[in-house]
Amino acid sequence: MSPLVYWQLDVFAERPLAGNGLAVFPDARPLSLAAMQALTRELRQFESIFLLPGAPPDEYGARIFTMEEELPFAGHPIIGAAALLHHLHSPAATAEWTIRMAAKSVHLRTRRHGQGFYAEMDQGLAEFGARLNSEQALVFAEAFSLSVADLDGRYPATVVSTGLPYLLLPVTPQGLVRARQRRAFDAELAAYGAAFVFLLEVDGHEGRTWDPLGVIEDIATGSAAGPVAAFLVQHGLHRRGEAFSLNQGRFLNRPSRLDVCVAGDGRVSVGGSVQLLARAELHVSAGELG
Repeated sequence: MSPLVYWQLDVFAERPLAGNGLAVFPDARPLSLAAMQALTRELRQFESIFLLPGAPPDEYGARIFTMEEELPFAGHPIIGAAALLHHLHSPAATAEWTIRMAAKSVHLRTRRHGQGFYAEMDQGLAEFGARLNSEQALVFAEAFSLSVADLDGRYPATVVSTGLPYLLLPVTPQGLVRARQRRAFDAELAAYGAAFVFLLEVDGHEGRTWDPLGVIEDIATGSAAGPVAAFLVQHGLHRRGEAFSLNQGRFLNRPSRLDVCVAGDGRVSVGGSVQLLARAELHVSAGELG
């Protein structure tokens, strides 16, 4: 039996050992869902992506896992996976891919870029959900050890989704620095139709988010970048058709740049640089993984 290969990548990274780390399994057909979850826990990445080759050859299914659960959609795994597919399957300078997940299918364009790649995905139209009042927003601020003074009262906390719904919670620069998640709030989030909270410092275009338990801070969150872009355009801070960048990862010493644009028709694109870091082989069979 051929060994099962996986790759380690850095996504939204201008250089290796920056951005958000990612494990990509380019052909995960031998693996069960239980094995995918177990491997993600073993590798201890914020997310891992398992690709399932399909037809035509530029279309792939994908399963994405955090250490806790499978996700219906995620950003940096899709960006990274497309870059790896370009490396493995296309000698051309540019290429296009479609990746199908539980929540949606995403079209991506990739190009060779320096020693790595640049990948951009079309996240589609943003959906705006609940808008919280100041008292409702304060409940979540306090869960991050923040007070009312740390909230940016110019902009309402709002649920926005391009495949994964985030509660965007605008905070001051000082609030972004002080934030520490101190409790879980799954039920409260679910009441507003959201899956995660993304703290957003609007003027600096910078954000932070954690896993549901508040244990691991994410370095660069592509699935939140689209909602943030749509939110900033809705509030008149950028125009449709104008490309701009978001920042994340500073507090983890992994600076990351996420490029975004809301097109004239409202479709949101998210892109970034990808570095290939390592190729590895599993020394156990798929059957031994369960």
